[in-house]
Amino acid sequence: MRRARAIGTRLTPVLARVFLDGLLPLAVAFLVVTYLADPAHIDTSELRANSLLMNTRQLFREESNPFAAAVGSSAILLLVSVAGAVAVGVPAGIAYGWSGNRVLKAIAWSASTLAASLPAFFWAVAIELLMVLIWVQMGIRWFPIAGFGIDEHLVLPSLALGIRPAAYIFRLTATAVEEIRHTDYVRTAIAKGLGARQILPRHVLPNAAPNIIAATVLGARGALSSLVLIEYVFIWGGAGLTFVQALGNRRLDVATALALAFAVGSALLALAADFARARVRVDA
Repeated sequence: MRRARAIGTRLTPVLARVFLDGLLPLAVAFLVVTYLADPAHIDTSELRANSLLMNTRQLFREESNPFAAAVGSSAILLLVSVAGAVAVGVPAGIAYGWSGNRVLKAIAWSASTLAASLPAFFWAVAIELLMVLIWVQMGIRWFPIAGFGIDEHLVLPSLALGIRPAAYIFRLTATAVEEIRHTDYVRTAIAKGLGARQILPRHVLPNAAPNIIAATVLGARGALSSLVLIEYVFIWGGAGLTFVQALGNRRLDVATALALAFAVGSALLALAADFARARVRVDA
């Protein structure tokens, strides 16, 4: 009896979290998408009039399973951009929080503020213009500025999509590390002669892990919401671009499935963050 009560006590907050972060948002998304996808409630004439958008490569004209092809393409782009953001943001945040150089810290924080403040489509257009300028002025072609491919075509879209997540991860990691650095137990460890190689993995990183996880999920959800614009700018044949094109071509079944896939992805990210943070063991 006591064991059943203990299990029930543990499951209650988990089920509540699943309902609030998973099932409830998905139910709302399903109702909204179902309503908007009804031909009686949507006018796609303006989309069809956009010849540039409609003439871009459309996956559902070439793939036997347009939904799987579009979601797979977007998943690759999203994973690469978030992985790059983590690879840059976490080490930079640790270095910032552990550094005592005020000038470099001021420059780094200002740069992260700029990166986080400007939207993803700005970075996409800026990167494209920079590549064009380099080609015109120097005749150097570094990376293609449009097209789909799991090769060099992936570099610029993932860079544009990952700039803001990298800034989020950097700022939250830096704040967490700097706060932990000034705690009593870290000061005591430094006074005992322990170096950064011993203190960081043992005391700092385990305590900063919840902030890093939260920042990663925040950045991933932000990148997910920016996919449509990034895919359009770089003509990347993923779920965002295919969703808009499916609406314009009255493929409402594909559009509905893709919209719900975005909702599922966002809900799964929220749940993953909650469970991951709950399992992080914080030691003093």
